[in-house]
Amino acid sequence: MTGAKQRERTSPVWLRVAQREVRVRTRSKALWISTVAMVVLIVGGVIALHVFSGRTTSYTVAVVSPGAEQTVTAAARTATDVKLESRYLPDRAAAERAVKDGDADAFLVLDDTAGAHAWHLEAKGKPAAELQGYLAQAVAAQTMQQNAQSLGISLPDVMRGAELTPGQLDSSSDQAGFQYGVTFVFGLLFFMSCQLFGTTTANSVVEEKESRVVEVLLAAIPTRSLLVGKVVGNFVLGIVQMAVFTAAGLLTALAVGGVPHLGSIVASSGWFLVFYVLGFGTVCCLFAGLGALASRTQDVQSATAPLQMIVTATYMVSIIGKGAVVTVASYVPIASTVTMPARVFAGTAAWWEIVASLAIAALFAALTVRIAARAYRSSVLHTGSRMSLLASLRADRAEPVATRSAGV
Repeated sequence: MTGAKQRERTSPVWLRVAQREVRVRTRSKALWISTVAMVVLIVGGVIALHVFSGRTTSYTVAVVSPGAEQTVTAAARTATDVKLESRYLPDRAAAERAVKDGDADAFLVLDDTAGAHAWHLEAKGKPAAELQGYLAQAVAAQTMQQNAQSLGISLPDVMRGAELTPGQLDSSSDQAGFQYGVTFVFGLLFFMSCQLFGTTTANSVVEEKESRVVEVLLAAIPTRSLLVGKVVGNFVLGIVQMAVFTAAGLLTALAVGGVPHLGSIVASSGWFLVFYVLGFGTVCCLFAGLGALASRTQDVQSATAPLQMIVTATYMVSIIGKGAVVTVASYVPIASTVTMPARVFAGTAAWWEIVASLAIAALFAALTVRIAARAYRSSVLHTGSRMSLLASLRADRAEPVATRSAGV
């Protein structure tokens, strides 16, 4: 007997069941296609975020006089989110032609006819608001300087007390958009895992019931070993897939650099994996227990409908949840898988809140696992009409006797 076969014979039964689940699931094309597609989307999303968040808008302004060129230069020094540059042209006709041909975004000219002394900004359409704003500030500053000199007045004395210093009472608004994006990604990943591996677990249970394979299996191994193996197999696959998604996103962010709030994203992603272990493990157990209530594959959807509603509600909270809704949901098991890491990213969760949420999730997981295991044991051999959850919990079905001893 080879060493591999010897280890297989001596390994716990639930572990062999889990290994079988992993082998079967990894042969599925749907799993590989969805995983690769999601990795591509994550990498592409991070790159797009880097490109668009770091992009600076550039404007070229045509000028025909040194005064206009100085004005554009002054505006460029004060511009923080755009890039301004001037293009000196010989006359007004050449400047207008450059704007019409798209070689310049606007044409800045001083109309000094008949003593008007008025600046004009001409564009092919309506001038961009940010371009107009920066040039207007530069024109106003230069004009006041010139007028003050002509009147013999000191410009600093005229402008004393006119400064407006911006302040900020709450910095959370700066990352509001990122907070929404991070929460949405967490919710989407959790929703996809539940749909892919949770529903697969439920369908696997029903298929074995419908084909009566489960009767053969339970004649050889304990019910608990079969349940634990199925849940562990799908749970491990879900964890591995989530780790791949997280690694793809973080490594891409580190590679491209310049992604805002990267430190907060890394910290919240770590907490998401911690909460995901509890939340996804709970969901897998519930899918197995509720799936055993159905006797036909057609009844799986109705049997798992309550759990599907909870998973969908968690996903919806990640999309539309705000303020107090997210705060309350961060203490609600399963929903906390998404909302508490989102609060960690936003910086609104104290350390004791994270611990309390984890403790509640762990207690809920222990309770629901017991309920799911009892429902599974009571209904896995039930045939005929779909069994209700309450009836399965009240049932007192004896454990099928294995033909050979096997440890959990």
